[in-house]
Amino acid sequence: MKRVIYHQGKRMIKKKINKKKVILVILVIVVVIMLILNLRKENNQETETLSNADTNIVVEENTNNTISKKTKKYEDVDIPEQLGGYNVLGQLVLDKIGVRQNILYKTEDASLKLGVTKFYGPKINEAGNFCICGHNYNNLLKRLDEMNVGDQFYIITRETKERVNYQIYDKYSCEPTDLSCLNQNQDGKKEVTLITCNPGGLTRLICKAREI
Repeated sequence: MKRVIYHQGKRMIKKKINKKKVILVILVIVVVIMLILNLRKENNQETETLSNADTNIVVEENTNNTISKKTKKYEDVDIPEQLGGYNVLGQLVLDKIGVRQNILYKTEDASLKLGVTKFYGPKINEAGNFCICGHNYNNLLKRLDEMNVGDQFYIITRETKERVNYQIYDKYSCEPTDLSCLNQNQDGKKEVTLITCNPGGLTRLICKAREI
């Protein structure tokens, strides 16, 4: 009888030891899983932080005339509040043809002699068709005919220094009475229409671009 009790007690002790081992293994597994989840969370937070930081990095054009989509700010540019008594909205930069012009708020004879002007549309760099007009002068839009579909340029908002990149998707000439280029039905997208005269002034050259 004593022998039976002894063996039963031994078996119970073994069961308790095995049970403790199982619990210990489960605890170790839980701790490892928690550590892995915490590491993943920290990595995701770090990646998100780096991604947000990228939106404030200015990336200049490369030799193929392409512009980074991450470009959002252009802090170093100096844009005056007014020019010749006209409010300045921002700056138009067409690197391919060497144009960097302040965009004046109002289109009239005096403002057109000073630079390019807002002819029609929404606020600068906002959804809609922002139409810019400029004379066919050497320092203005004389070389606009050299811009082609696929070429890129950008516009900087004076107040926020936000830089928005655009790519030309259409180029054509039309009669001065054809105002279809001013259409504002853009489905919430940002567009820019560049307008100047063809040599002789009888027709208009139109370059239409979308945000990229």
